[in-house]
Amino acid sequence: MTLKEIYIARHGYRSNWLPPPHPPNPTGIDSDPPLAPHGVEQAKQLAAYLVSIPSEDSPQFILSSPFYRCVETAEPIARMLGLKIGLERGVGEWFRKGRNTIPVPANYNDLNKFFSEVLVEEKEWPRDHIGVIPSLEGELPEDILARAQNFWKAFIPQFEKEHPEISNILIVTHAATKIALGSALLQLETVTSPIDDNHAMLRAGACSLSKYIRADDTFATDNLKWNLVMNGNCEYLTQGEEMNWDFTTGVEAGSNEDIARRQHEAKKKKEEEEAAAATAATATTTTAGTAKNGLGSEGSNVNQSREISEETSSTGPIVQSKEAVEDDMEVRGRI
Repeated sequence: MTLKEIYIARHGYRSNWLPPPHPPNPTGIDSDPPLAPHGVEQAKQLAAYLVSIPSEDSPQFILSSPFYRCVETAEPIARMLGLKIGLERGVGEWFRKGRNTIPVPANYNDLNKFFSEVLVEEKEWPRDHIGVIPSLEGELPEDILARAQNFWKAFIPQFEKEHPEISNILIVTHAATKIALGSALLQLETVTSPIDDNHAMLRAGACSLSKYIRADDTFATDNLKWNLVMNGNCEYLTQGEEMNWDFTTGVEAGSNEDIARRQHEAKKKKEEEEAAAATAATATTTTAGTAKNGLGSEGSNVNQSREISEETSSTGPIVQSKEAVEDDMEVRGRI
């Protein structure tokens, strides 16, 4: 049997996306935070979704990045589907070249302290079984695409040889790697290439799910082709898509720079909306005043209409309502 369906999921909402204080990293490794409680719930919702789909489409094997948040996301899926999780650095996090620290993720011994019930035995799937490892010097965008291409070239034939009974797999990874793996399957030229004529991009929200199906005419060829049939699906998440990211941002996904960028954009958007609301309120007041002066005996009716208009169009209640929403989002870190 050959691989027919590949699901690729991003990990859930990270704890360091919330305002401090942040919990310590369970592994003690830099840039290896656990999920936030919200992310844990997202992982359960993703697991429930995967359980709900027809059995012929359900994942039969789970491969995860060795970073804690990815294994933590995969855990409820493994439990609900009755599967084990294999670790593979080839689908690990993307760190930019020139970064001060390039973290090396935990191994089976370390992660078994937290996930012993759901991890495979290391002898069944050694951590670097495929032999594709991210550069310890960091990667450029073109480097992670090359890594993804090399991973698929090595993984697919080896996996099909070792597990001929499996046709559907799930990979739990990171935003950048999710995009790179998808770009490689679709044979895109870059990780910023659009996927259609409408210039849509591969989506990578927190705990989002993409699905690729092998093209019918490539089962017996070396030039494997895959079709994207689900792009960053978040319909099963109660809060919908959050923290979507792509390479055009110029920062690492979920990093402090990414959070600062999102906060700046949210603040700018809020200021623009407040300015637009104030302009609209001023225009309404001016129009109402002009109408009153021109109508004479109907002035009292126009004045009453103006008061109603000002009450519903003034910046006070609009800004207050928006600030309440923004405050809630800031507490959750989802701006």
